[in-house]
Amino acid sequence: MAQPLRKPEPDTRSYAERIRELVEQDYVGAARKLLAEALEKGDHGEDLSGWQRVLAPVKVLRVGGELDIDRTPDFQWLKDHSDTYRGQWVALFAGELLAHGESLRALRAQLEDHPLGDRALLHRIY
Repeated sequence: MAQPLRKPEPDTRSYAERIRELVEQDYVGAARKLLAEALEKGDHGEDLSGWQRVLAPVKVLRVGGELDIDRTPDFQWLKDHSDTYRGQWVALFAGELLAHGESLRALRAQLEDHPLGDRALLHRIY
């Protein structure tokens, strides 16, 4: 005889805890959706401004030089290697790591004399 379906128990954890869990599991899209839900409801009583900054869409800080550079290899590198460089800044060009560092300042210092430094994609891996 079939078992009756049980009604799932509601998740009693805070939005911030649930968002953190999703981010830690690399479910960033789901974390963004949950954050949007929390902000839409507006009754969560918790400060989610930190998550708003972390999960905000990417901002282009500077566009210069060649605008037709294919960044597909760089994005693939990020997908393949982000766990190794989590918490660091990386500089990429054509799918190759040019430099990495704990801060943007340290990364830029490494790129100062690099021939591809001004064409590199600079990205912070969270």
